[in-house]
Amino acid sequence: MADAEEAQHVEQGGLPVDVKAAGVHQERIQLLAESGDMILPQHSKEQRRPLHIDMDAIRRAAKELHGDSSPKSFLEQNFTLQKLLEHTHDSYPDFIAALKHSGVPDYAPWMLELCRRALGDTCSTRTMVGEQELREPFFHHGDLIVQGRLQVLCPFVVTGSLTVDGCMADAGPVSNVAVGGNVNAHAVHTDGEMYVNGDIEAEVIYGYYNDHTLRASTICARLVIEDDHYTEADVEADVHFDLDTYQQGYGEGVQEQLREVLVDEVFTQDDGDDEIRLDHQALYSQLWEGKSVFRPVD
Repeated sequence: MADAEEAQHVEQGGLPVDVKAAGVHQERIQLLAESGDMILPQHSKEQRRPLHIDMDAIRRAAKELHGDSSPKSFLEQNFTLQKLLEHTHDSYPDFIAALKHSGVPDYAPWMLELCRRALGDTCSTRTMVGEQELREPFFHHGDLIVQGRLQVLCPFVVTGSLTVDGCMADAGPVSNVAVGGNVNAHAVHTDGEMYVNGDIEAEVIYGYYNDHTLRASTICARLVIEDDHYTEADVEADVHFDLDTYQQGYGEGVQEQLREVLVDEVFTQDDGDDEIRLDHQALYSQLWEGKSVFRPVD
């Protein structure tokens, strides 16, 4: 495989799905795998060599950031980051692996900017063909195109923009996604920490679970649901339920409005009160299979 300076990279295949993934994501993977609806990707025959990291360049970039007014106090007050810079890392994936254990949302944009400054204009466009299920820390300097579905079960940093032909899903708490440009996908399902410096555009964007945050400049979608999942972004959507409105699906008039726009297949009967409610697992399954979840417009 070519190194980062090549104009474009194309790869075939991904890693096998890990049905033992931690957190809420495990249930989603198990559901799809057992139903036979998930196509399990094969191991890549040729693995890319991890991009070597120049820690001196990283430290110089940190000094530049340290001199900026906004990140200065953040660096001074975070002993873990200071130790991270003192350590010698073998590669960029090794460096960003710290995101898995940081527990600090602001680490992702800070490390993203460090990597981007250190690597400068050596960025490239990389294309990955077929479904991708990533379990090891993933880093790419430049734009990334995934010609298929994308599951992220690890720290994931792309300094440019990310384009996914199918559905994109992360897996909190083991994932931490940072994208320096825009994200364009068929759908985005997130229950982990996700930071996008630019905009996110998709048919459906669903944030689930309350331990993490979805951050972007602007979110553009037909449907955006914040299901007990905090979102920091300007939202432009045909239908948008924020935390206060959705109330884990029990907000006033929420289910009635959803049934007007979504197909019957994504609803199930609630065990608590026998009401028909949106099933986020069924919604995820439909999106993952590439099926339309919206009712036809007359």
